[in-house]
Amino acid sequence: MIQSDYPNIITFVAGPSHGTAGSAAAARPATDPFIDAVLETLAQKKTTRNRIVRVASVRDIDVELSAILPQRAKAPVRVQIIGHGLSGGLALGASWIPAAEVQATAFRFPYYVLDTNPAPLGLLSKHAGKISELMLVGCNIGSASAVGYPINGRTLTYTLAELLRCTVLGADDVVAPNELDERGWYAPSNQRRSPKGWRWVEAAPPVWIASYADPVSGRRAKVA
Repeated sequence: MIQSDYPNIITFVAGPSHGTAGSAAAARPATDPFIDAVLETLAQKKTTRNRIVRVASVRDIDVELSAILPQRAKAPVRVQIIGHGLSGGLALGASWIPAAEVQATAFRFPYYVLDTNPAPLGLLSKHAGKISELMLVGCNIGSASAVGYPINGRTLTYTLAELLRCTVLGADDVVAPNELDERGWYAPSNQRRSPKGWRWVEAAPPVWIASYADPVSGRRAKVA
């Protein structure tokens, strides 16, 4: 993995966990063509300010952010989370859970899927205000179409924007490793290039007004 003690970008890449293996007969292959290609592409990029971390769960993301962000003091960083997606849900270690066990395992602690479930989101709430931009990199993760899932991508991006108080981007089409450069997956908000045939859905954090309390800290919000 590419390491930096003072990263500008933290890239979380989905991976298997020892707790997601399931039975030997039912377990999915340890390799994944998309994830393997992502890691190969990242390894080829000449970047010195990117921290690359494999994660299997939302709890893993929480632990890594808690270890990395204090070193940055008050300087926010960009965060990317890469995995397999569908509208409103980003699979982390869930991609390696046997299909018959997904419903019983993936949505329980340590949470192998990132979606709008309040429990895993609660793990991330302590990092509010420390991230400048969150990018969800998974096919159709930000799509407004539900695609059979009970929550669509706009719900997820808006929820995370409000929770973390930062801009959140989610892919509204398929993504591929060759769309990655030294700064990560590019989007119209941070590059002067157009995406290669796909769009990003963007959600901005709300502007708090004096009559409301900050939902993360519970303190009275400052006047905008």
